[in-house]
Amino acid sequence: MSVGDNLCLCVDNKVLRKRMVLDKSSHSMKRKHSDNTKEQKAKRKKGSTGDDDDYVSKSLFNESCKRSGLVLKNGKNYNRLNADQAVIQRNLRKEIKSKGGNGVEQFMEGFQEYIEEPKRFHKSLLPCVTSPDCDSARGGLQGSVIKVLLGIDIVQSSLMNVLLEKLPEFTGDEDSVILEQGQKVNVPHLLLSQFQWLDHIVNSKEVTEKLLEMIGITCEDVQREVISCLPDIVQDSEHIQVATVLRDVLKENQSLTVTILDAMSNLILTPGLLSEIRDSVLQSLASVDLEDLPVLVKFLLQSVNSQDAVEVVSELRANLEFDASTAKKTSGGKRKGSSGDVSTLEDCETLMLETIKSAVRFQRYVGDAMIKAIESVKQASDHKVIDLFILLILHGTPRKKAVESLFRNKIRAGCFTEAYLKPIYKVHSQVLKTYFPSLLSLSEVLLRSPELSVSYFGAALYKQNFITFDAYHQQEIVGNLVAHIGSGIEGEIDASLDILAYLVNNHLRKMAPFAIIVKSVLDYLDNLSVCQIRKLYFMLSALAFKNPQEGGLIQDDLHIVIRKQLSNTCPKYKRMGVIGAVMIVSCIAQSSTDSTENSCTPDEMSDDLYKQVISLLTLVKTSSCKSPEAYALFMDELSTVIGQGKIQQKVENWISENLTMDFQFSFVIDIEDDMPTESGNISISCQHGLDDASEGGIAINLLPLIVKKSGARTALTAYTESGITDPLCMAPSVRLLRMVEERQHGTLENIDALLGCPLLLTKEEVFEKFEPLSNREKDIILSSLFYSINWFIEMINGFSGQSDPEIKEKVITRLKNITHFQKILVECLAASPNYKPPLANFDLDESLTPVVSTSTSNKGDSKKVKPKKGRKIVGKKVDKPGSDSDDNSRDSSQLNTTAVSTQVGATQNGSTELKEKSQVNISAYKPFFRELDISVFAILNTGSKAALNTDKNTEESKELSLEMPQVYFLMEDLCRKLEHSLLVSASKRKTFFKVKGEKKVGFSNLDRFSPLQVATNIVKLLPALCDHLESASGFFQTLISDNDGVLDGPGSHSTEAVMAASCFQQILQALLSIFSWNGFQMVENRSLLKEALSVLVKRIKSSDTSQLSYQDLVVHSVKYMSKFSSTIPDITTAVTLLKVLTTLCEKSDNKQLTSCLVPLSEEFLKREWLGQDGQREKGSKFNEQLQIIVKSFIIYSEDPLDAIETIATKAIPELLETDKNGCSASYPTMSRSSYSVYYRVLYSELIEAVKSIPPTKQTDHLDAWMERFLRWNVAVRILQMLMNLIKTFDGRGNLGTCIKYGRFFIETFLRLGMPLLDYMFKSHRQETLDLLKKLQPSTRALHHMCGHSKIIKDLALTNNVPMLKRSLEVFVFRVKAMLTVNKCLEAFWVGNLKNRDLQGAEILSQSQTAVSEQGGDDDSDGETLPDDDLSDVDLDEDSNASNDIDANITDPEGSYSQAY
Repeated sequence: MSVGDNLCLCVDNKVLRKRMVLDKSSHSMKRKHSDNTKEQKAKRKKGSTGDDDDYVSKSLFNESCKRSGLVLKNGKNYNRLNADQAVIQRNLRKEIKSKGGNGVEQFMEGFQEYIEEPKRFHKSLLPCVTSPDCDSARGGLQGSVIKVLLGIDIVQSSLMNVLLEKLPEFTGDEDSVILEQGQKVNVPHLLLSQFQWLDHIVNSKEVTEKLLEMIGITCEDVQREVISCLPDIVQDSEHIQVATVLRDVLKENQSLTVTILDAMSNLILTPGLLSEIRDSVLQSLASVDLEDLPVLVKFLLQSVNSQDAVEVVSELRANLEFDASTAKKTSGGKRKGSSGDVSTLEDCETLMLETIKSAVRFQRYVGDAMIKAIESVKQASDHKVIDLFILLILHGTPRKKAVESLFRNKIRAGCFTEAYLKPIYKVHSQVLKTYFPSLLSLSEVLLRSPELSVSYFGAALYKQNFITFDAYHQQEIVGNLVAHIGSGIEGEIDASLDILAYLVNNHLRKMAPFAIIVKSVLDYLDNLSVCQIRKLYFMLSALAFKNPQEGGLIQDDLHIVIRKQLSNTCPKYKRMGVIGAVMIVSCIAQSSTDSTENSCTPDEMSDDLYKQVISLLTLVKTSSCKSPEAYALFMDELSTVIGQGKIQQKVENWISENLTMDFQFSFVIDIEDDMPTESGNISISCQHGLDDASEGGIAINLLPLIVKKSGARTALTAYTESGITDPLCMAPSVRLLRMVEERQHGTLENIDALLGCPLLLTKEEVFEKFEPLSNREKDIILSSLFYSINWFIEMINGFSGQSDPEIKEKVITRLKNITHFQKILVECLAASPNYKPPLANFDLDESLTPVVSTSTSNKGDSKKVKPKKGRKIVGKKVDKPGSDSDDNSRDSSQLNTTAVSTQVGATQNGSTELKEKSQVNISAYKPFFRELDISVFAILNTGSKAALNTDKNTEESKELSLEMPQVYFLMEDLCRKLEHSLLVSASKRKTFFKVKGEKKVGFSNLDRFSPLQVATNIVKLLPALCDHLESASGFFQTLISDNDGVLDGPGSHSTEAVMAASCFQQILQALLSIFSWNGFQMVENRSLLKEALSVLVKRIKSSDTSQLSYQDLVVHSVKYMSKFSSTIPDITTAVTLLKVLTTLCEKSDNKQLTSCLVPLSEEFLKREWLGQDGQREKGSKFNEQLQIIVKSFIIYSEDPLDAIETIATKAIPELLETDKNGCSASYPTMSRSSYSVYYRVLYSELIEAVKSIPPTKQTDHLDAWMERFLRWNVAVRILQMLMNLIKTFDGRGNLGTCIKYGRFFIETFLRLGMPLLDYMFKSHRQETLDLLKKLQPSTRALHHMCGHSKIIKDLALTNNVPMLKRSLEVFVFRVKAMLTVNKCLEAFWVGNLKNRDLQGAEILSQSQTAVSEQGGDDDSDGETLPDDDLSDVDLDEDSNASNDIDANITDPEGSYSQAY
């Protein structure tokens, strides 16, 4: 069967057009035939007996035709048959034979005379009409004259020669053109079509040679016709000859490539010839015209087999440029019209993709090869446009799950990004529309992913689909997004609302027709969080009021819903109403400066709209003033809207006059001499004032309001006296006041007294005597601390941007007040663990309850941890519940927070009682503190003071600078914000379940900024971050110098050192979050990345960095960050620095840049990390960090196998020589407790290393084969080392690692190693056998681990046994197959392998029932490989050799026992 018998993917356009001419001629001829039949009937009625168009000649040809029933015409009419053509052929055959020997010659002479006239020749090529008198014919139309004559075997050969020799006459000139009804007739095509599908060809070889001869002497158009018809004319036996000639023509004439390949696809070719032609086609892909590409792709995909499919598809993918530049290059020279270029591009793209689609559907291995080819691409820059289309085609086949999995993997690796999508949608929108169902399905699946990066890509797909496609598709997309919102899964709801909000904000006119669909989301309000409700109301308000022409339909519905919610007594619905009302106000009263081209809102607000806004604001105030939480939420929402500049001036004036004035009457009092000194049995005084008290002034009436509130009988939510005067509303009210003041006057001079004014609080002495107080008094004091901190935070938010030095000093003082109060809070909260703080953020669904996590000192831990001896019970968990297992999921910043909070909470005297007392983790109370604005971090530009307490430093302390506790406070909050806002490339996961409120709280204001805006702000802070980083590093540099170069000398674990180390780590964490942001992968953000890198480079390079290239910037940035490795204080900071350097190296295309990570990682591995107690660090947290360092050391080594072997041969033997508390001399981080980490990483990286060994190709040079063979030798040697260690370190975890990764190794060896051995066996037989002998003990050990797992009945281990045994069996039979092919089967010895445990003892319960399995469970234990050099010719010597071997290994277990 030929390659293309069942597959015709596309047809040459030119051939198709020519065939259409024949169809048109046939149709015209049918019409004329009916007309002629009518005329003949009319003439017969009149008695007419003649026909003027009959051909008159006395030649044998004409006479024979007449007598046989074939009436020839002169060219005006179609020739007529008076009987069926089979009868006429029979009659002609008799006529010619009756004339004797020269009858054929006379007949052909008459035929040549007849076709000399062009019109007669043309008509002889067209079908004949059947005479009306004939009732026995096959139809009204029958074969042409030439077709009838070719069916006569005695004249066929002569007739074919005559006809083929007429082909050179058709040169395309006007003289050789035949016109039919004003159109050119393609005579060569009509002529050659007569040769096709004949019942029999008398002399096929002669005809084939004649056809091939015509290719060389005819014009190009005729050549195309000849080549196209070859598969339908020549016999199967002539295919090789035809293909050989066509191959030579292909090399000489590239313009015939398409026609030749179209013909080749229908020929039966030898593999060698097919491969040669395929290589030639692959090389020509880059230069071929765009419209010819489909045929080339068709041929390539048709001609592949399962063995070379991956290679061909990879080459095709690499050479197939599928973009606009190709269209211009190939089409620009032929057509000048741009619209023609676009349509041609789209047509060719569609035809090409249809070709690929057909190949994928009919040949499964082509689809599998495409998946493998795309999967093998590792760099984002190597991915092409065609990759997306191939995956979309495959998604429409049964490979849907595999394609979705591949998409996820590519997104995780950073290969598929939004930057990759945008140009594809821009250029190929019409073609993409064809695959809309697959795009919609992919978007839906990816959006539901728990990994944020995958979900983000799904959102990008949704956005691009909506922006690019038409209204029908847009409606489907909006409907899908609404369905996502109804799913009830919080992450999915957030992602869908974000997409809709983006579309409303940027493409309002396109979204307006679908406002009714979006309004249906109101049915799901009960399932939405407050943040989600805010997004929803923003969208609905924009659709209703910014585009009144189409949004008017939902305006009344919105007003009704919001009024109902505001009048509801349930706090949940009242919050919804407040948010909805503020969103409507922001849309109606939108300022002209904020209006965009999408908005249809008029610049000036009419009186009716103004009254509507005021009445809505009044309604919200009156309905929420009795509920402090609702009123505080109203203040916060309004201040956010005003701060964004979205409100027109006269509405701002009304807010200033009616809402902000309440703050002064409710919370501010004048300082008087006769002020009360006590309230509720708690002493009161003005605390923390920064202004001169002698001048009089104001104070914040905080503690009396708290005392008054605590005396109220009603609950907080039902507190009816007045929500406006509740201390809960103090921070939101002052925030609104500050926003209005800044908008109206552009300065805060009128309210700057608030920054320095004191607060009415209890005296400091009360905190020292906190425990004896009553619960009510404790609650009041703790509430005052929370309210005070939140007040200071709002002051910092308001005044941090002021340039006045006096204001700056006050802001820094307020920052110190916050850290001071937090320190007091840690002590007081430990004495009142059941206290519930007041709310500080009001956009929450339910009241928060702090998760109080306590941590004890290291001394206490060490006492509890000591009795851990005799851990011999397999399967029993040693980890303490709630400690190590929980901490494994924490990130480095969270771990550091616990350590710092412990240090902050420790008192200065350091008494044993306080050290043993539980310390509160202040980070658990983060939801109860106000949010710092992103602008606050400009304070970091002030500089820091991180130095040892010396006299010199005391003298310089008067300078304006931040101290380490304040830096840590800011950096910890900055890291939280960056982690929330800047999505990294790593696979960060989200949960399907509802996230607790405290996990999301504190980012409401930050969420108003896009990730790009956040990144831009932080890049401006980079110089300040570098200053603080160098300051923290300088602290440890000084400490190391004072300790004569000792890293962990005296003072390295003091309170100041711990705080400096925490700042060090937090700053590095912030840098990691910045440079890991996936937005830097987009081309439009490259300038921002260069700006960020320039900041780092300027720290070590004083010259102008603008002249440096992007690659140079990355190199110098890596050098700058590497400088801090010498002063790293702890392993957490070391890992963070490694991650920063890795991220920077990934920004460069220079793969050699990562080599700097190897000595750095090795330095960290060779350092002895000590904890705060002076003992060597250990535990799950330490092991988690250590694993990252070990991986970095191996992965980025020049040769990973060499790095693995170094650790296995150097560090582990040193550990074996020590006692149970010892460690390796070369690598102190390797101890008995951390050995399992090393062991697991060595195994996993060994698997990755062997996977990276390139697969074998027949075209590779012998040196390449030997190099791969040597690498497999090293890998097998390492595997044997790791297997041997399992007897010494037989822990459950190590055993699981060995079984799991041992199976991976065997499977990889089968897939990549055995094809190499098949090739090497012929030329390097002894080396091949030696390699298999080295692998034999390891496979035997794996078998015994399977038995050991069953003996100890460990379910986690036995689950891996069936798959491992299967791999071992496959390995044995694969080796046997290799030996059989090479005629060395005698060298394959099979025996019974006894089941043994890890120590080599026989498992008695199974020894007597052992079954002889031919290489089954024993893996390669059954194969005994000879030491002799076996010959594949002399079989007797082979047999002798195998006998010698049998004598040497009578005990199959001997070699296994000796291995240990």
